[in-house]
Amino acid sequence: MTYKNARLVARVSTMGVAALAFLVVPLVAAANLAFVPAIAVGAAAFILFYALRDRVTTVLERRAYDRSFRGRETRIITDFTERVGVCFTILDLVEAMRDKLEKSADMGVILLKSDSWEVVYQSPSAAASDDSLVETLGQRFRDRNEGVSFITDDYSPSKGGIGERGFLIRASGFHLFVLSRLCAFVEPEAFEMLHAELRIHFDRVLTISRLFEVASLSKEWQLIAETQRSFLPRKLPSPAKLDLGVFYAPLVNVSGDYYDAIPVDADRTLIVAGDVSGKGLAAALIMGIIVNTIRVAADKSDLAALVRSVDFAVRDMGFDDKYTVMFIGLVDTAKRTLRYVNAAMADPIIITQTAMGPKVLRLEPTMGLVGLVPFDDVPVEELPLRTDQIILLASDGVTEVSDSTGARLGETELFEKSLALASKFGAADFISSISAVLYKFVGDNPLKDDVTILAAKVGRLWD
Repeated sequence: MTYKNARLVARVSTMGVAALAFLVVPLVAAANLAFVPAIAVGAAAFILFYALRDRVTTVLERRAYDRSFRGRETRIITDFTERVGVCFTILDLVEAMRDKLEKSADMGVILLKSDSWEVVYQSPSAAASDDSLVETLGQRFRDRNEGVSFITDDYSPSKGGIGERGFLIRASGFHLFVLSRLCAFVEPEAFEMLHAELRIHFDRVLTISRLFEVASLSKEWQLIAETQRSFLPRKLPSPAKLDLGVFYAPLVNVSGDYYDAIPVDADRTLIVAGDVSGKGLAAALIMGIIVNTIRVAADKSDLAALVRSVDFAVRDMGFDDKYTVMFIGLVDTAKRTLRYVNAAMADPIIITQTAMGPKVLRLEPTMGLVGLVPFDDVPVEELPLRTDQIILLASDGVTEVSDSTGARLGETELFEKSLALASKFGAADFISSISAVLYKFVGDNPLKDDVTILAAKVGRLWD
């Protein structure tokens, strides 16, 4: 049974148990109770089983995943998929193909540009090195749609199920052919996972390449801004029991500010905000590298590893004066915790509703700047979450903005009172209220920095 079918069985069977409880329990209860109480008991049993259904389904799906993906052939593909997630260039991808597909499994690999059919890489193995093979594949697969296809023994598209000879993934302007008879024994879901990761990889390569090209050859700032904006999420996710909102206003076309919110699973969401030192193209480029480094990380719950990956990526760019401040937090509504690293980010704030009214807590830094010098330790702090708490991540363009007298907004009583009053709203209205306070505070004075506000409001945790 495939993983997809196993998931379906798990969901249907758990729903069936809940429905069966509603049918059987009233019959049993009817022996001692009247009709209406018996139905009420059945409904209560159904609600109880339905409430437990998500947890039971999650356990069953996890077991199905482990069972489906533990085979050697499937692990070859999933290991390669994980490696693709940390590849930043085509050369990185070629090295990953050599290590994970050729050396580990004797698979033949051909990587081609879809538009020109130019060979980017071709394995020297017998399975893939035939001079006529690229032409044959072009005749039969060049016009295939984006996604996964399978290859038969005579290098034709497979009409049903998994082909005997290998598979093709077409993603973001590239064709990747993998030739091996082991492919017939791979869990089908693994190919879809690889396709998704390759699409992210190729999009990242093309976007970064475009940003470099524009930065070096053009002064068309609007195009640069659009390219940079593509690194940030177009729309925030809507996880259960967590309301998210954002306000983002670059001072000029490009910005070093960044933010993100990434669902890790049904209960956990990763929230990120930060600011790269300096302005202009270099800051914009590093901002994009940071966001993508976090997005492609295999384990987004390992906060220390994420910070180290960002540190390496920033320092690897070779800019002596570039670094980032950042806050990265894992909101877990099941465990009701916030685990976080505050790398010199200005005043991340937690607003808690108490019997005495809203309480504003500023989170102190747990470590210094990221990307400037190597560090040994990444301290991870943990706080309990409460219903209706708001996590506020704001750039220094908010807290350090000044009025006509030189007073900074983040140091005023107005700011504290505004946070408390707005904390009764949802995330979007909360952010609208705070941004309105900011613009009213500065009056006619021009802003001098980018403004980024990310808010996460915790829902009812005990439901």
